[in-house]
Amino acid sequence: MARKLFSEYFYNNISYLGAALAIVVFVIECILFGMEFLSAGANSYLSLFTYVMLPPILIFGLFLIPLGAFYKKRDIRLGRTSDAPATLVIDLNNPSHRNAGIVFIVGTTILLVMTAIGSYKAFNYTESVVFCGTTCHGIMKPEYTAYMKSPHARVKCVDCHIGSGAGWYVHSKLSGARQVLKTFLNDYARPIPVPVQDLRPAKDTCEECHWPGKSFGAIELERSYFSGEAKENSRWNVRMLMHVSGKEQGNYGIHAHMNNDNAIYYVADDEKRQKISWVKSVNKKGEETIYTTKDSEHNKNVPSEEKIRKMDCIDCHSRPSHHYEAPMPLVNRAIAEGKINSDIPFIKAKAVEVLAKKYTTEEQAVSDIRSKLLAYYKDKQSAYYVSHEKEIHDSIEQVVVLFKNNIFPEMKVRWDEYPDNIGHMISLGCFRCHDGEHSTTSGKAITRDCGVCHAIIEQGPAGNTEKSVDGLPFQHPFNGDESWKEMKCSDCHSGAY
Repeated sequence: MARKLFSEYFYNNISYLGAALAIVVFVIECILFGMEFLSAGANSYLSLFTYVMLPPILIFGLFLIPLGAFYKKRDIRLGRTSDAPATLVIDLNNPSHRNAGIVFIVGTTILLVMTAIGSYKAFNYTESVVFCGTTCHGIMKPEYTAYMKSPHARVKCVDCHIGSGAGWYVHSKLSGARQVLKTFLNDYARPIPVPVQDLRPAKDTCEECHWPGKSFGAIELERSYFSGEAKENSRWNVRMLMHVSGKEQGNYGIHAHMNNDNAIYYVADDEKRQKISWVKSVNKKGEETIYTTKDSEHNKNVPSEEKIRKMDCIDCHSRPSHHYEAPMPLVNRAIAEGKINSDIPFIKAKAVEVLAKKYTTEEQAVSDIRSKLLAYYKDKQSAYYVSHEKEIHDSIEQVVVLFKNNIFPEMKVRWDEYPDNIGHMISLGCFRCHDGEHSTTSGKAITRDCGVCHAIIEQGPAGNTEKSVDGLPFQHPFNGDESWKEMKCSDCHSGAY
């Protein structure tokens, strides 16, 4: 009787199953490899199957082969079966043995090469923007949509969320495994909480590209606002110089918070870091100044070290790549850019109204936005609608686009769920500390002087603005009284009304 090439231990049902599974998956992998290399563009689901899902199945099939041999050997040893394995003999002079050896060597070589390539491709795929943003597109749709229209759209997700180094890579993959499990179990929060406690320090991510200590001076900022109460959507223009950094009159401007000569520490009383009750400033001489609010529990008790955070980029730039804009600034900019026709009566007010409403699904929102705006102009502005039907329809479609890019009902994502701490119009932002209510025991307060951060050089209604290179006192648009002087902007400006 001819001897078999492999030990009799491998001739069992479990090993047969493993070999069959491995062969089938191996063939599929070869086909998918070819499709992936020959395809013109990246396909997130093809890459997902090729490099993430199928390789573990292949490995499992290969694992079953020795597992079956182990169980058969154990059964023989325990007397559960009488099949005794023959002695293994490999005779390369035997053509069948030689051919089997060649097949084994060639197959193993191909498998090792594919494993190396697959591992490399799997690593790059899991590091790609496509993987982060579209593989779980239902969950990550808000983040991916906002990211693609952000200033960081050409920066990989992992460059900010992970950074360099093996330690944080392993940390992120372990965290990712937990998130994948929650996805399959449909056990995740809506909206997804901002992981502020788990973020890597900005010096390890943001500062790989940005240099906060570099003197930059001032930049010009121009904004246009449109009245939501006027039929003609009256326009108000503002130009200002933002003092980003640079020694001006003894201060460093906005980036004083990040300057190498100055360190700011704080304690937040909430998870979103919107209520700050304790602030410590340390100058280049090492002198400390502590500011607290009247109701702060830290007036008597020094906060513990784990509660104290050193301020970095993310404390102000809280939405650097995933910014969900509020209806009012969205519509203002769309009108200023000509995407929404400013001649349409009350278009500012009506667009903000439909954008601000809470919806259950995107489909419902789009339907309601179109139907309500059309109904208003057909019923309440019928004469204008008859003569400007195309302009109205085009502007309504732009409102739909604004909604789709910034509000995601299924994930409960809206601008008010994710505070943006740049500025202080809609969120507290700067006023979390610069509110005049944080003071030392001697009564010295953190400044509320707007001129420290910016100087208004032009403001007023379109065609009749006031200008001054020395700076102008702020004048509130479309508001005759001066009650705003005693308030924070966000007390009135919710982003919607």
